[in-house]
Amino acid sequence: FYSKMKKICLLILVLFLTNCSGYKPVFSTKDINFFIDQIAITDNDKISYKIKKKLKPYSSENINKIKISLNINSSKEIKTISKDNKGDALMFNLIINSGIEILSNDVVQKKYKFTEKFTFKNQTNKFELEQYKRSLEDELIDKIFEKLILNLRTY
Repeated sequence: FYSKMKKICLLILVLFLTNCSGYKPVFSTKDINFFIDQIAITDNDKISYKIKKKLKPYSSENINKIKISLNINSSKEIKTISKDNKGDALMFNLIINSGIEILSNDVVQKKYKFTEKFTFKNQTNKFELEQYKRSLEDELIDKIFEKLILNLRTY
């Protein structure tokens, strides 16, 4: 009885999964109504360059799409939010701010300000701490990129 029940459940599961064919990636470049002509970075910072690199797929020119330019200004700040009795840092707060202006025909059309924060503990191994900070920074940049793309899709 149980083996028949397992087979029926498996059959229902397979049928259900094969009928889920409406998947469409959110960050696909196919269904967008714009292309990025130029990206200017106001400050010479790594965060803005990482965002610019992620926007590369959206820069293929197309006559049927709106041509936009972007100005990106980003900053990173690491604050100590708690210390122990000796004065050594226990907790940090990583904050990434990005200000992005959308220009069309050299006129600012919209301005966005994105802020992402993450709190983390200090570690005794400083190399691992730096690696962890870099990975956190990349994750926060990914979040800012996702928010930017969602806003640009509705532009």
